[in-house]
Amino acid sequence: MKRIFIATLLVLAATHAGAQTMYDALTFSKNTYYGTARSIGMGNAMTAVGGDLGSIGINPAGSAVAGYSQFTITPNLTVSILNSSYSAYPDAQGVDHYINERNNTFTRFSMPNIGATFNFNTGRNYGLKAITYGFVLNGTNNFTDKMMTGGVNDRTSYLGAMASSSYGYDIDIMNGFRDVDMNEIDVWDYAYYNTNIPFNSIVNAQAGAISNYGYDTDSDYYWRYVGATEIPFPAGVDDQGNNLYDIELGGPLDQTYGRMITGSKYDALFNVGFNFNNRFYLGANLGITGLNYNFDEYFKEYAQDPADFPINLTDKNGNPYTINFNNYRTRYSYAANGTGFYGKFGFIAKPVEGLRLGAAIQTPTAMQISEIWKHAVDIHYNGAQARDGEATSPEGNYDYRLRSPYRINAGVAYTIMRMALISLDYEMTDYSSMRFRSRDGDYGTFNGVNDDIASYMGMSHMIRVGAECKPIPEFAIRAGYNFSITPENIGSETLQDKLNIFSAGIGYSSPGSFFADLAARFWTMNDEYVSPYAYPETDNLMTPLILNKRSRMDITATIGFRF
Repeated sequence: MKRIFIATLLVLAATHAGAQTMYDALTFSKNTYYGTARSIGMGNAMTAVGGDLGSIGINPAGSAVAGYSQFTITPNLTVSILNSSYSAYPDAQGVDHYINERNNTFTRFSMPNIGATFNFNTGRNYGLKAITYGFVLNGTNNFTDKMMTGGVNDRTSYLGAMASSSYGYDIDIMNGFRDVDMNEIDVWDYAYYNTNIPFNSIVNAQAGAISNYGYDTDSDYYWRYVGATEIPFPAGVDDQGNNLYDIELGGPLDQTYGRMITGSKYDALFNVGFNFNNRFYLGANLGITGLNYNFDEYFKEYAQDPADFPINLTDKNGNPYTINFNNYRTRYSYAANGTGFYGKFGFIAKPVEGLRLGAAIQTPTAMQISEIWKHAVDIHYNGAQARDGEATSPEGNYDYRLRSPYRINAGVAYTIMRMALISLDYEMTDYSSMRFRSRDGDYGTFNGVNDDIASYMGMSHMIRVGAECKPIPEFAIRAGYNFSITPENIGSETLQDKLNIFSAGIGYSSPGSFFADLAARFWTMNDEYVSPYAYPETDNLMTPLILNKRSRMDITATIGFRF
């Protein structure tokens, strides 16, 4: 069956050292602002508004707008909602066969904002009237995702894909008997993992889930593999006398795929703001970014009838016997932790009564990222002499640097008789400027992926709209909307990951120092397509496709004090 190109953004994770992709850079660089319940309720359209601790990460001048000191703390609940369905046979003519839709809901608690600003009045009647210093911890991304789905497949298998992808790797190296130079080694020192062979191929070979087949006199016997779900059939010989085989899936398999993504990205902001004549405000941030990202997935396949999957073997006495594949599971875990720093500078101006203008620019973020990953498999057979197999890789690790893109945002806001406020923001991010480097600063290791970023990544455009109404001085009603689009140009195709966020909130401000806000926002995102395994392009086999219809909800509360 002819392989088709899927015109969608695929979320990919690196599976071994050196496998960073442009999508990893995008995942670690994206900002989806959180902040306080007030800023979230107004759609984070805060560039020209200020006065709120959630606005400081968007425009550092926002701290200088408030003529008082303040402290806030903001807990948050994020609910991820995925409706996942499975297709074993995505149709080359564009007809989808998705079945077994399952609703996957996942809830996580976070603290997207905590901080304080301290306002110092200079005592001047003109010029610099006040200086504000602040420290704020603001969330800039929340990784929350959990899904599971599956179905019946009688055309391809995960183990078949692993066998095809492992072609060319020496079985003695994968089993730990020899190193890459074919020297005998101690199996316990894991030296065979320090090669260019993916961990996933090694653990599947060691568990006996893939193996050599045919006659060991064939020239490529030690480099070709068959999965435990497949059956090789003789198909003649080639010109050199080597045996040829056709590989077929034994029978129908029940397949299940699941994943969970957790983590967050925060900016610790050291802020200073300056108030000139209550008309012009300047601000600057030193931002320290902290990132943690965890990706865990598993894939299972079960024989509907183990009799369809005979494996003919010979014991040590030369006697033939048969076992049958029953079930298989693979697990993969990956974690990335990173830190970085950047600078951000902005202003807010009040040229006329009621009108505010604001803008800010953020430098690229220099990040240091450390990755760890691990693979594990287990396989089970039926039969009197059957032996189950399992294998677990050591924990791999890799460190590198990532330069995240610069950001520019501008905004305008207008207040109406101190009873209502409307605001509009525009933010641009140039993702084509992202770059990977090795830990020692060398770009050469990543020439390929950096070329992909420059060629296929482009500008992200974000529009934020917000409104606030105070029917009475102590009570506020808020609403907001965000729209963002990130283009990735793949050949003649432009793949656009669109995000729509709708928000609403309320707020209470006491005559004293206490205030409290509550906000909710609902996210709608593009459909996501995930392929849980892939054959080499030369095999021309179409693998299953999972369709995720995605949405998300945040419920956020802020408690604060002015002093």
